[in-house]
Amino acid sequence: MNKSRSLPLFYKDPVLLRFEEHGDAGLLPASGVDFVREAVAIPLCVGEFSVALRHFPIVFTMDERALPIALVGIRHGANLFVGKDGHWNPGSYVPAYIRRYPFITAETEDGSQQLLAVDRGSDRYVASAAGREGAERLFDEAGGPTKAALSAMALCHVYQADYASTAAFSQALLAENVLTSYQLELRLPDSARHRLKDFYVVDEKAFRALPVKTITDWHAKGWLGLVILHLASQQSYQILLDLHARRESERKAPT
Repeated sequence: MNKSRSLPLFYKDPVLLRFEEHGDAGLLPASGVDFVREAVAIPLCVGEFSVALRHFPIVFTMDERALPIALVGIRHGANLFVGKDGHWNPGSYVPAYIRRYPFITAETEDGSQQLLAVDRGSDRYVASAAGREGAERLFDEAGGPTKAALSAMALCHVYQADYASTAAFSQALLAENVLTSYQLELRLPDSARHRLKDFYVVDEKAFRALPVKTITDWHAKGWLGLVILHLASQQSYQILLDLHARRESERKAPT
C-alpha cells in the first residue's frame, strides 16, 4: 500500500495480501481490543447511526472531510469502553471500524477492484500459521482465500460501500453550511470541569432553514433521518459521564 500518505487510525504496517508473499500467513483469535485503549473517538459510517446513537455521541471531524465519529472518551488517551482486561464494554455497540481491523481494502490503480490488505503490525497477524495454536490461515494450499480471508473481505466490502455513502453525506453537510464548531463543558463527579472541543455538529437553526428543494433531495437520499439520529445522539454524553464515574470509582476502590 502507498505509505507516502498518512496511515489510517490504528494501522501500522498494512500490506496487500499476496499468496506468493503471504502463503503461510495467519490470523490469531481476537483476545480483545486493546489497540483502541487510548482512542477517544472512533470513525463511524452512516449505516451505524441508528444503533450507535444509543451508546455514543455522534459528531463530525473538524476538517475538510467532516466525517462522523463516535466519542468514546472524555479525557485524552482514555477510551471509556475498553476495560482493564482489554475487552470492549459488554452490551455496548462495537463500531465496524474496530471489527474489520486488522484488515482493510485497497483499490487497484484503475479503481475497478478492491484488494484485501492486512496490518502486519497487529498482534493477531502471524507470518506463519504453522505451529501457532488457534491461528487461521489466510490462503489454502492452492493459493485461494480461506474462510477467514473471505469473511474479512466481505466485511471490508460492506464497510467500504457504507464509507462511500458516508463521505457523500458529509460533503453535503459541508456544501450546505449546516455544520458548526462545537464545544461542551462537562461537570465530572469530582466537581471538576472538562471541556470537549474540536469537532463539528449540525447547527439546528441552519438545518431548519434549508430550502425545500434540498429538504426534498435529502429526504429521498435518507439524509434527513441521519441528521435527526446525529442530533438525538447528543443525549448520550450522559453515558460517557456514567462510564467515567464508574472508572474513577474502580480506580479509587481498595485492592
